[in-house]
Amino acid sequence: MLKEDVGKGDITSNAIIPTRTTVEGFIKIEQDGVAAGLEEAKWLLEKCGLRAKLIVKDGQGVNKGAHLLEVQGNARKLFAVERTVLNLIGRMSGIATETAKAVKLANEVNAKVKIAATRKTILRWFDKRAVVLGGGLSHRQGLYDAILIKTSHVKLIGSIEEALKRARNNAPGEKIEIEVKNAMEALEAAKCGAHAILLDNFSHREIRKALELLKRNGLRDKVLVELSGGINLRNIKEFARHDADIISMGCLTHSPKWMQVYMRLNAH
Repeated sequence: MLKEDVGKGDITSNAIIPTRTTVEGFIKIEQDGVAAGLEEAKWLLEKCGLRAKLIVKDGQGVNKGAHLLEVQGNARKLFAVERTVLNLIGRMSGIATETAKAVKLANEVNAKVKIAATRKTILRWFDKRAVVLGGGLSHRQGLYDAILIKTSHVKLIGSIEEALKRARNNAPGEKIEIEVKNAMEALEAAKCGAHAILLDNFSHREIRKALELLKRNGLRDKVLVELSGGINLRNIKEFARHDADIISMGCLTHSPKWMQVYMRLNAH
């Protein structure tokens, strides 16, 4: 991020700021929310030879106008890293804030349900960390750390039973989640030993049918049920009312509303 911004150098600062000019300043937030990205910002500032001090902690709720971080050091170095730091804090704080809102709304009607991220990210590690700071779950960090059999996998293999069998045999000990297309497939997946079942883009009627079918067959408590697809802050309460374990929301990371943050500087 920093390299693509700085490139061969900050020609503006190098042209008009004397080499040894020093400054001090702070980063301020312009909205109520959850602070995130501060540890990363501090690390980056210090990596660039500046001194940084956190005023609040990552994951802490903050009010409009709060100072998040103090910084001191060479002016040219600070101008070079300023935008990258603000982008990181603005995006991560936005994701953390939206996640915290989603958690609060969902838990108002279902205290047990968990909110999770998806792989619809731009800055994978940073986006996922921001979700966790907001009170959500990372879910899969990538394709390498959990098995999730999608409907497209099943289509190529031929059946849910065979897909689950191959996953168990070839990746022993791994938890296996599988996406299904309807209530009967959810029942089949549970009977075949899936650890978790993904109901993606199901209507409320279809969700109820799948959950009731699992319950009637004594399998509801043997699997985790995840809801996903088109879930946002406007409709999350409706989905949270179902007896699901996890609600995953792509909107948390694929289109987050950034928090407005800016840096104020004073010359020494």
